[in-house]
Amino acid sequence: MNNKVLYTASIIAFICYVNKQRKNNNPKIFYRKKLINNYNGYILPPFGIFIKESEKNNVELINHEKIHWKQFQRLGLLNFGLSYLQQALSVGYDKNIFEIEARECENEYCKLNYTECVRSGKAKTVYNPNFRNIK
Repeated sequence: MNNKVLYTASIIAFICYVNKQRKNNNPKIFYRKKLINNYNGYILPPFGIFIKESEKNNVELINHEKIHWKQFQRLGLLNFGLSYLQQALSVGYDKNIFEIEARECENEYCKLNYTECVRSGKAKTVYNPNFRNIK
């Protein structure tokens, strides 16, 4: 099999996998000791949800990430990724509409000032004094 055929087959297989995952209401959750940027959780569509091991029993955090998974399901991989990036670049993390939607269990103040609330312990989802500190 030549490289073009293999490449084309790989792209088709990935597209099929993405479409299958958009219908998956029970994404795989991966638990890791450490996540990038001191995050406690994030999604990596179409592969699943990544949660810090120490937050394994944190229902609010897992629900937050599942809302992001629903956003991926609603918009698709490319549209979700580009829209999320556009929001992050134009208004930042705390004011990102995708993040605000996922903060449904937070009070109105923490929905809009999430980083401060997570660092100070005011957030319902998680407490992390080093949240989003890049090392």
